[in-house]
Amino acid sequence: MAYTKSQNYFVGFSTVGENLTKTWTHYDIDLIKRDLLNHFNTRVGERVMRPDFGCKIWDYMMEQMTPYMRDFILQEALRVCESDSRVTVNSSNAYAYGNGIRIELTLLYRPYDVIDTFYVDFDTRQNAHLGFE
Repeated sequence: MAYTKSQNYFVGFSTVGENLTKTWTHYDIDLIKRDLLNHFNTRVGERVMRPDFGCKIWDYMMEQMTPYMRDFILQEALRVCESDSRVTVNSSNAYAYGNGIRIELTLLYRPYDVIDTFYVDFDTRQNAHLGFE
């Protein structure tokens, strides 16, 4: 099935960073990306009534990027992505980036059959940034 902009399978909202664009409602792939970023930005244990929700990568920010640590970070990124049934991970990569870690994921967005690159930059200022091409 080809993705057309007139179809809206998923509708949600976000108030993060929206004061500049005045757009709070998000649809489909944009919403999926924001939901994934929210999951990556949340530390495990921060959510009330959901102690397993979140990302453990924040605990590894000051660790040296060894092959073992890289695999551990990628395993955690895959766990986060697998918790969302709207995406399938085709490939993944992690490396030291600036003052932190960059994770690059090639994702298949369902039900649109769209493949896109999704970046998450974790930095020592304790926030993750979303990037995508």
